[in-house]
Amino acid sequence: MSVTDHLQSGAIKVIGSILRRFPLEVVRKFARSLGTFFYRHIPIRKDVALANLRLCFPEKSWEELDGILARSYVNIATVFFEFLYFPKLTRETLKKIVRFKDNIQDVVKASFERGNGIVMISGHFSNWELAALSFGDFTGKSLAIIVHPFHNKSVDKLANAYRSLLGNSTIPMGNSIRQIISTLRANGIAALLADQSASKESGTARFFGIDVPTFQGPATFALRTGATVIAGFIVRAGDGNYDFRFHEIGYGDLDVESEQSVRELTQRHVSLLEKYIREYPEMWLWFHKRFKHISAFEDALLEVKGR
Repeated sequence: MSVTDHLQSGAIKVIGSILRRFPLEVVRKFARSLGTFFYRHIPIRKDVALANLRLCFPEKSWEELDGILARSYVNIATVFFEFLYFPKLTRETLKKIVRFKDNIQDVVKASFERGNGIVMISGHFSNWELAALSFGDFTGKSLAIIVHPFHNKSVDKLANAYRSLLGNSTIPMGNSIRQIISTLRANGIAALLADQSASKESGTARFFGIDVPTFQGPATFALRTGATVIAGFIVRAGDGNYDFRFHEIGYGDLDVESEQSVRELTQRHVSLLEKYIREYPEMWLWFHKRFKHISAFEDALLEVKGR
């Protein structure tokens, strides 16, 4: 690891240690201020985010899209600061921060009684890191979280340590297929974020009316193993805490692991994510080039730059 890598991870550790000296409510206020500052003065990837928003919400005015974008910067700052707060979270405080409906335990219990494990699907929505941490703690079942490693290995090691604080484990995406199958066949939980851009050659799913390359892995794993598919999202409420919402995605009507079945099951979880994004657009990660393989994205970028 380079000196720069160590300096970056060291700076993150220092910021985290400072934040953890304050109550979480104060840390969230810091995040709101930081997010607003970045939106106004250091708008990283602003053009990409606005192009994505333009494609997904062509009916909205630029003023409306700018409002969503401003709140999205605050959301990302909140995710970052809350993530750095993880070492201070106890099981008791976590129960106050994320509210669950009791019947989720019934779903998890029934899934484990079937013996095929659970594919837990989410997206870069609200605080996705907190969703994984809290789900494992609430259900009493550890998650094997599939992660995309950071280029900075020191930061990557730190992030994975935080993700694993309450018993979860991480699996690097690059060599994850065999480990995911093993996890499911051992009646475990494999957690994946499935909303980033896949390779141009991947199968597509309809997302905001656009056919985009989409990772087919979650559907393939479920169909191959018979695992229960649960989509989980945490929605930030007015008090700054979260409500965990989950949906069991059925696929008993689909053939086992055919290409058509994989695409259909993929579409089901993509459509569910879209529903949440439409309801809470400021909570999604608009800064990723989700539509980079679509020509309309380049047109939207030109429109944004020409405003």
